[in-house]
Amino acid sequence: MENWILYVLYNVLVSLIIVLLGKYKNEKRTNYLHENRNPDYNPLVSVVIPTWNEEEVIENTIKTVMKSSYGKIEVIVIDDNSTDMTYEIAKKLEKDYDNLVVVKKQGVRGKPQSINEAMKIAKGEIILFLDADARIPENYISSHIFCFSNPNVDMIFTNFESYNFRFRPVFIVQEIYFNFVKAIFYSNLFVRMIFMGNGLFFRRKLIEKLLPIDPQTLVDDFSMATKLSKMKVKEYYSTYPYIEIQYALNFKDLWKQHKRWYVGGFREMFKKYKEGNKGYLFLYLFVGFIVLLPVLSLIFDILFGLHTFTFVSALLFGIYALISVSSFDSRKMGLFSLFYAILYTPVMMGFEFLVLLVSLILGPFNKVKKWHRVERDRI
Repeated sequence: MENWILYVLYNVLVSLIIVLLGKYKNEKRTNYLHENRNPDYNPLVSVVIPTWNEEEVIENTIKTVMKSSYGKIEVIVIDDNSTDMTYEIAKKLEKDYDNLVVVKKQGVRGKPQSINEAMKIAKGEIILFLDADARIPENYISSHIFCFSNPNVDMIFTNFESYNFRFRPVFIVQEIYFNFVKAIFYSNLFVRMIFMGNGLFFRRKLIEKLLPIDPQTLVDDFSMATKLSKMKVKEYYSTYPYIEIQYALNFKDLWKQHKRWYVGGFREMFKKYKEGNKGYLFLYLFVGFIVLLPVLSLIFDILFGLHTFTFVSALLFGIYALISVSSFDSRKMGLFSLFYAILYTPVMMGFEFLVLLVSLILGPFNKVKKWHRVERDRI
């Protein structure tokens, strides 16, 4: 019992240090970006918006981008042959905006091929990728474009918040998950090049080195990240101004969304392994080991009389504390935000571990190319 308490105290302390270090690194990179920018830098920016069955949100997204305080932009909407009115709605807006181009895609379905085809049209020196449900403040583009006046900056991925957050379990779980990701992974404390492909800026000369993106990948952002990591590109995360996105409305959609991320990620690992990078096989096996660690530790205890389960349970409690503390955000859940983070962290962990376990099994063998689009919120 005493050992368990010591393990817990140690892990909680380490968790606090990791959270603070992650947040510090994020703010340090953001400050570097915005302190070394020139507001006289005015390149053409191509805003690329891939769409598929987005009739509920596409008009609002286009109009939001067009309200940007940065005037030197072109907006390219590339529609993946939607079966609803997405294309017609966007095409109609071409009459209102001279800098809007709406085209239908020619190649296979999926966001990666949409990016490939959009880049054949884009003329900008800087490329911004947005999802069809995105909303940005008026200073979003200008604030980040001016950062590219620094020749050391070739890419920026930006912070995001939910504009449809409600005080319900599925939204709280996503809030905890993403706050954890930002503090631990976006800070690059443990891994390099983890980012979301929504609110992603590239200098043109860099994105052209990544093309074409594999049309069959389920995770275009992870596919790009692996290439960038190999190229040893310096990535920058900007915490402000942030993009606004939609959270999934129910656990069914959230399950399908996260399963695509994880299955797609594991498929990319095996692809890189087959190309000769054995490190990705190690990473895959390491993730599997972590997911199965509680079960393995219990088996070792039973077979060999070890105390691994005591250690692992304390370790998991430390991770639990890490996620809870990193998810403290009074803007969303008010004065009781830490209480709700602690309350819902086990739900989030159980959900994610289950999705990871299923994806771990399906990843190497899954050949499905279908993308799942979560239900859109009409707000």
